[in-house]
Amino acid sequence: MNFFKTHRKLSVTTIAMVVAISAGGIAYAFFTSPGGGTGSAQVGTAANLSIHQDGMTVYDSTIAPQPGNTPSFSFGGTGATELGNQVTPVVSSSPLSTVVVDMSSWACQTGNWYGGCVTTPGSFYQVPITLNIYNSNSPTGAAIASVTKTFNIPFRPTSTGCPTDNTAYSANCYHGLLVPITFDFSSQNFVLPANFVYGIAYSAVGDASSLNVALSTEPSNVTVGHDTTPGTVFVAGTQGDIGPGEVTNSPLGSGFAQYSTAAVGNNGFGSTWNIPAVQFNVSNPPAIDLYPGGAAQPINFTVTNLGNVNAHVGSIGIAVAYDPANGYVESTPGDTNTDVIGCNAAWFGFHNVPVSVNGNIPPGPTDYLSTATGAQIYMAESNTVQDACQGAAVGLVFSSN
Repeated sequence: MNFFKTHRKLSVTTIAMVVAISAGGIAYAFFTSPGGGTGSAQVGTAANLSIHQDGMTVYDSTIAPQPGNTPSFSFGGTGATELGNQVTPVVSSSPLSTVVVDMSSWACQTGNWYGGCVTTPGSFYQVPITLNIYNSNSPTGAAIASVTKTFNIPFRPTSTGCPTDNTAYSANCYHGLLVPITFDFSSQNFVLPANFVYGIAYSAVGDASSLNVALSTEPSNVTVGHDTTPGTVFVAGTQGDIGPGEVTNSPLGSGFAQYSTAAVGNNGFGSTWNIPAVQFNVSNPPAIDLYPGGAAQPINFTVTNLGNVNAHVGSIGIAVAYDPANGYVESTPGDTNTDVIGCNAAWFGFHNVPVSVNGNIPPGPTDYLSTATGAQIYMAESNTVQDACQGAAVGLVFSSN
């Protein structure tokens, strides 16, 4: 057992709980994040939901809280076939689990974004999209990991007008709809290199010609990891010039190549520092520091709709798994053989739980990030010895209604 005089952060193995005891013998505990508990729930008769805690985010350039739309890069308007960036993630030996990419859908069910746009709520179009990962020293070569999935992309809402533009929708005058999509790498057992190039690739035909890659801004929106070469992105395409208003007036090369995003006059990539909005997550829950009376820590989780139609969900509940016979924490939810004797579930609490959804979850995985939901776990100071939680994993139980 380690002894500390004051609360200090302690590097620990993922999902192991470690207690640091003060000289006086009272527990001032440092804990990692709760174990990867799982839960499931039936939602009406439409679909089953699988809910599980996410692993650690190792690179994140998405915007939080999530806006209704962002500036975006058009494949259909530029002839681009792939867009990405070179990044340096937080070092982790855990395999890559998911990659979240924010897209911006400008397609209308009838009409178009610049006139006569009409969309039936809940309607969507299908687009096969690929997420490639390349060695940073050979991004024109074969991808070292790749996932292709056909996504159901919602059409943007019907034009309702706004104070300045009757082709837009909402009071914010949006023309596009932000749509996060998730690529599942969990079956590949692939560990990210210390530095890599990623690429988002799809064919901009049909409705997909109005599908863009959403952009964020560096460095302010890069909250985890960092961009290896700020002020640049990687682009591949089928025509000679990306053109003004996109990446700096540069003729596209024959492969996936790096271009400056520096503005030329009023042109450029929206701004000098725009980059794709993406998030890379590894499989194991993060090692975070929980201790009695200490700061609350985030909970990220994924809801997977196992059916083939939308499932309406009101909210997602999160609770510490415990043995009802004694109130002790269970490391594995529902398994009393994993009771952590003397570690009371009542010592743990949550902020912003249940998580309000009040909407439809489409088929496939949907990420719920603490940066958007505010979901957090904390450990209360009981003013008693809380050493029984030493070395334990705390299971979480998820539910929905």
